[in-house]
Amino acid sequence: MTRANTLAWAALMALTVLVFVLGESNAIAAAILLVAAGKFGIVAWQFMDLRHAAWPWAVGMSAFLLVACSVIVVLR
Repeated sequence: MTRANTLAWAALMALTVLVFVLGESNAIAAAILLVAAGKFGIVAWQFMDLRHAAWPWAVGMSAFLLVACSVIVVLR
């Protein structure tokens, strides 16, 4: 594993603990969704190599994440 992968993995673990704490404290769902979106961004950027992809792919994934989270928040 590279250093960047190790740091991304550590961040994902920390965010997982944060989601658990937020869930146990009955936090608003939007906060948990925001953390989940951040985790998706880390996985897409680091492990799916989005950082090396053409810019339309990066913009498309970011737009998808924004639209999907917005729809979930609005429909909730």
